[in-house]
Amino acid sequence: MARKPTKPSPKLPSFFKVLQSDDFPRQLCLPPALMVHYNGPSHCKCALRGPTGKWWTVGLEEREDGFYFCEGWRRFVMDHSLKVGYFLVFDHQGGSKFDVTICNPMGCDKRRSIGNSVTVRPGKRPATAAAVEETSTGSIVFRSEHPCFIGILGKNQYRMNIPKELAVAEGLIGKERVMLKDPNGRSWNVKLRLDEKEHHGGRLLMTQGLVACWQANNISLGDTIVFELVNRSEMEVHIFRTGAGGNMRSVVLDA
Repeated sequence: MARKPTKPSPKLPSFFKVLQSDDFPRQLCLPPALMVHYNGPSHCKCALRGPTGKWWTVGLEEREDGFYFCEGWRRFVMDHSLKVGYFLVFDHQGGSKFDVTICNPMGCDKRRSIGNSVTVRPGKRPATAAAVEETSTGSIVFRSEHPCFIGILGKNQYRMNIPKELAVAEGLIGKERVMLKDPNGRSWNVKLRLDEKEHHGGRLLMTQGLVACWQANNISLGDTIVFELVNRSEMEVHIFRTGAGGNMRSVVLDA
């Protein structure tokens, strides 16, 4: 006897949410009008596909005042560096799957690689050929055609060391400043200082201007930053947030 075909679940309409309150990293309330169309379980796991095509698992929970994305939502927020003023468009793909488009306050669509990365504005190509991959062990592999180095934000947030070999090879010794550009295209003019103390081996430091970049990007103690030297006067910064429990993410450069 032929099996009777099952009726597909109705597709929910698309919806958007503007991130307005300081509570959004912990949970996201879904529009009540949307949930009128929802006939699934009140507690389940949803799959959110970010702009890069990678999937995040987020818990859907029903409460007295509505439905919320809860468990796993904070990781989605952190990996996409979401902030107040951003707005997200959720396009239901059937079942419990959603495609998510992320736009900054200027309305630019942000297409980002996990944890960091490159912002693509409509009609423009990425400024670099950087690529980010996550291995099966959870490590991050960063690839670029440009010279790169890794820095981890420590207790002294006012300076960051540039490896001496890279500084010499790329002609940074003797320069007074370098421009740092974040994934949103914002830039900071940062002062360079050569520490000529003998026991420091003549290291080159980035100093004045760093803290403003850290604060604008909510970079915290233990976060990993990849500095990509796109030319002698400009570095692009790629941010990898500390994981749950304060565990630093392992980032490896693959030249």
